[in-house]
Amino acid sequence: MPKATWQELCASKRAERDASIPKEWLLKELPSERVANVMNWPYSCGAMSAEELAITELDATELLSRMAAGHLKSYDVVLAFCRRAAIAQQLLNCLTMMFVEEALERAKELDEYREKTGKVVGPYHGLPFSIKDQFAIKAKESNTGIVSLIGQVPTEDAVVVRLLREAGAVFYCKTTQPQSKLSQVYGRTLNPFNRNLTCGGSSGGEGALVAFRGSPIGLAADIGGSIRSPAANNGLYGAKITAGRVPLAGIVTSLVGYDSIPVAVGPVCRSARDNAYFFKTILATEPWRVCHDLVPLSWRSVALPKKLTVALLWDDEIVKPHPPVTAALKNIKAKLQSLPDHFEIVDWQPFQHAEGYEVVRSLYFPDGGKVYKDLLDVSGEPALPLTEWVLKESHVKEQTIADLSRLNGRRDAYRAAYLSYWAARPSVDFIVAPVGPGVAPAHETARYWGYTAVWNILDWPAYAFPTGESVSPELHPKDLTYQPRNNEFDAYNWANYDPVVSAGAPISLQLVGRKWDDERVVEAVARIAAVIEAPAKVTRSGSEAAQPT
Repeated sequence: MPKATWQELCASKRAERDASIPKEWLLKELPSERVANVMNWPYSCGAMSAEELAITELDATELLSRMAAGHLKSYDVVLAFCRRAAIAQQLLNCLTMMFVEEALERAKELDEYREKTGKVVGPYHGLPFSIKDQFAIKAKESNTGIVSLIGQVPTEDAVVVRLLREAGAVFYCKTTQPQSKLSQVYGRTLNPFNRNLTCGGSSGGEGALVAFRGSPIGLAADIGGSIRSPAANNGLYGAKITAGRVPLAGIVTSLVGYDSIPVAVGPVCRSARDNAYFFKTILATEPWRVCHDLVPLSWRSVALPKKLTVALLWDDEIVKPHPPVTAALKNIKAKLQSLPDHFEIVDWQPFQHAEGYEVVRSLYFPDGGKVYKDLLDVSGEPALPLTEWVLKESHVKEQTIADLSRLNGRRDAYRAAYLSYWAARPSVDFIVAPVGPGVAPAHETARYWGYTAVWNILDWPAYAFPTGESVSPELHPKDLTYQPRNNEFDAYNWANYDPVVSAGAPISLQLVGRKWDDERVVEAVARIAAVIEAPAKVTRSGSEAAQPT
């Protein structure tokens, strides 16, 4: 029998995925391709009841509270999110598989346990939880978007997946990521706010699904912005904390043994409190007792000072941010300055970001991308445009052992120098910066990751959060007088900005702290989120609010 072509293998996986959606959930009518924003489609397509729609609008924390109190059943919650995820797949192409019957059966078991004992099985009792394809779920394929890895089925859960399962989470789907975690087996995933734009990578399926309300929370990972980019592009919360705290063991990767750039695990979610709850829950299990590469550090209770000094990084001096991002920085400056007893705002001059970005780009593919090229060659699968650009036109070359040693030395020197730079400015508590040079870019155009990747090479916590603003052609016109800088990114980036094409895209920022300041960063975002959402309140912790005085 002749070997299947890569096209046949992809078609087979897509058909298998499509068949995992119950037939009665297939929409009779889909929006025209000309319809960019599909966020309201669940309300107009008639596929969900009013009760189900109301359930899917709640964040994870609220859902858990209502299920623990017996006001909601896990079965109803899981069913509602499964239905909305099925709609999301048909509009956005964000899933690799669904396993609805299995999820509903587990939800029934949890409801029975709650009814018999009056207790929950754990802190995530009954909550639907979507999982990025890269994380192993026992007996569920993880091909990470590469054709030659089709058929790769893990025999056990990734550690963090197991901890979530033991905490009571209900798994019901896996989500898409790009080819080689960069740029896909399942086709392009779309942004629900504007389907002409990317949902981000590499946890793009999570970003699209959670934003569409097809999941209350999803598991992701970040080595260059893969939590923050999907969160930012889709108006969500996503924190990359210091690596070595949340278990990475069981992640499906081709770069085994590679640790020059640390990978951080975390969720993409709808609220600041959902993020804090995830880290507190996972670290309460003391995962370092089963994972040798983790720091034995529980999630700590911290008390931020009443007044914070926040430094604004307006521009990394490599790629100028687009007008919507600059406008969002100006707006958040005004909002925080209106509360002078709680915030002091200063400017942050970036420290040698060109050096940091050059080092991190060189360290992403120390073998010159050979591992990915070989995987593509096995099946004959062609590289997609962004993969092609990264592997051939970007800063990729094979490193000798001596080269790699020098690069790691430059990395460590940069880390030490940047920390000293901050130490010389002791009054600054946090930095607020762009997540990218623009909002969600058009498909296949995301070529600059410096605003996220520099914090990866430093291994500093960085937390993307929504500003509540979106792109408006009237408010954010293109600056036709700008003369791009003389580098390989700025002119390309500036030429790609079109406020009409980007209309409606969420505008997000990120808050950065020093290494191991994870708890402080999470608390600071909760405080700023309270100002954005309700200017009359300033949050001192994830659950307490105080009136400014």
